[in-house]
Amino acid sequence: MSPRVTIAQVAGEAGVSAMTVSNVLNKRPGASQQTRQRVLSVVERLGYVRSQAARGLKTGRTGLIGVLMLDLTTQYALEIVRGIADELATVEYEVLICASYQDATREHERLSFLAGGLVDGIVLIAPELEDRSVEVLRDRECPAIVVDPRRMDVDLPRIVADNYDGMRRATEYVLGLGHQRIAFLGGDPDFDSAAERDRGFADAMRLAGRAVDGTLRRVCDYSYGSGFRQASDLLVEHRPTAIVAASDLIAFGAIDAVRAHGLQVPRDISVVGFDDLPHAGDSVPGLTTVRQPLHDMGQLAARCLLNTLDQRPALPDVLVQPTTLVIRDTVAARAIDDEAGAVRTAG
Repeated sequence: MSPRVTIAQVAGEAGVSAMTVSNVLNKRPGASQQTRQRVLSVVERLGYVRSQAARGLKTGRTGLIGVLMLDLTTQYALEIVRGIADELATVEYEVLICASYQDATREHERLSFLAGGLVDGIVLIAPELEDRSVEVLRDRECPAIVVDPRRMDVDLPRIVADNYDGMRRATEYVLGLGHQRIAFLGGDPDFDSAAERDRGFADAMRLAGRAVDGTLRRVCDYSYGSGFRQASDLLVEHRPTAIVAASDLIAFGAIDAVRAHGLQVPRDISVVGFDDLPHAGDSVPGLTTVRQPLHDMGQLAARCLLNTLDQRPALPDVLVQPTTLVIRDTVAARAIDDEAGAVRTAG
């Protein structure tokens, strides 16, 4: 194995002091543009890599931000992570990712591991966050922020989307197109975000003078499979004209359930999602959905942590990000044929 290139070697090759090399690498003033280019050329030629350990001893920081997420496959969480990484790249921080797989014990163990001096701060994405886990963060004085908390009463800074407003406006849109039998495939009611989406749906129905039909409401676990199963049951027992889903994955499951029953979206049944995952616009037909600014929420989380680390003014404990209704091709207008009393697609 080749010996590690040192900063002194870079300085000698470039004909400058080690301090000048450090200033160039850390983008500090004190060197001309010509000197910077010469130093960076030597860095690339020699293959110099800064020692994270040495940097930590000097600055008292690790240069790492921990991210604890439910799993490593969910597009929703990965979009937030992408925002975190993009924001941290501007200040040369790196991301260390752990997953809890919805296991509270594993989550506690991972938080203890990260908060034990391994990282400078932690972003938690939709965590279980039992009280003992919050205590670990507090006892070890590890800055942390939660994106999309399951409980809004957690004693940590929180970033959430406006779940209520997004779902209310999506439901109002469907109602405005003449739908009356609207099914709601909601999320786990133990999640405060799911409860807010449920409330947005119910309020939109109530304000439109429509009773919420309990036979048209189902609870899902934010997965494609649960969306498919629950929509299939509805199509057999209480066929709606529209399905409003609490996540895009639920909506995609519902769309395939409609197709499996020999029906078409949106000709026979309209479907609305929630999230606007990257492939929502590429699906056929394109999914009408409520956009959560997932990437922006990740960037904001990273920015909040950096503010805390740099002792800049703290932001509010709760930051609510706006949602947007994105209209594509899975919703069609409906009208009532007064003579036949049948529902038909308005065209």
